[in-house]
Amino acid sequence: MALGMLGGVPPAGAAAASPLLTILDGEASLVIGARAVAAIEGLRVPAGTLLHTHASTTLLRLEWPGGEVLDLGPDTQVMLQPEGLGARGEAAPAFYLLSGWAKQRAASGAHRGLVAPLAQVLPGKGTIVAQAAAAGVWLFAEAGEALLLERAGASARRALPAGQAYQRNGASKGEITARPAPEMLRQVPRGFRDTLPLRADRFTGKEPTPKPLPAPTYDALAPWLTAEPSIRREFPRRFAPLLREPGFRAALAARLAAHPEWEPVLFPERFVRPASAPSGARP
Repeated sequence: MALGMLGGVPPAGAAAASPLLTILDGEASLVIGARAVAAIEGLRVPAGTLLHTHASTTLLRLEWPGGEVLDLGPDTQVMLQPEGLGARGEAAPAFYLLSGWAKQRAASGAHRGLVAPLAQVLPGKGTIVAQAAAAGVWLFAEAGEALLLERAGASARRALPAGQAYQRNGASKGEITARPAPEMLRQVPRGFRDTLPLRADRFTGKEPTPKPLPAPTYDALAPWLTAEPSIRREFPRRFAPLLREPGFRAALAARLAAHPEWEPVLFPERFVRPASAPSGARP
């Protein structure tokens, strides 16, 4: 199955802005549109793709045409170029880090920044290492200064100088330390510690065909279906084909409070306005 047949893939003109998967040491799955495929080196990955590395994966690398590089560690979930988080008139951030480990840098020029549930790194130069979990975020400016914004209850704009780290847990204000905590450095994926050359040129003219995977289940998508509203906004349209599976529909209905945007899709009768009575009719 060719990538262009997967659904949810931008037209050919938009593909130039999509990254190329250039390193895969382990396994990972991608949800493109509503279909799941196995990650494979040489694959062009469109905006909106949900990418999940396995717990045993050492490294997955994405390279953009402009020189931006994104490395992902084990058991990591990201959405590439989330349009719902882009500022008006500006490109979307390179990725949304829902959970796990990511390392972002610009081999040339500048990167487009990243967003996590509790913090955002603005576009800039240098190298940033990020770790996101359900109730916390950790950022390390490995090279160059990063500019970050606190999210979810805080709105501080803060500079993170090279060599310093930022930690925030829950609604509390984040803290910047002159050096990253040793216990956090020990957790940084080993795949992030080597400087590997860019590899995009090796895949010029190659169009690998990814292996189709079973349709995503509700449980597999639940971390995204219950994410923040700006991420979920397009999901009822995007994942509508999955409603053909009764279990997926039933699970959505059972947890409707966690993703209320699905109510008009699941229960359209609740949103039908009653016909107005004809003029002069008796009640």
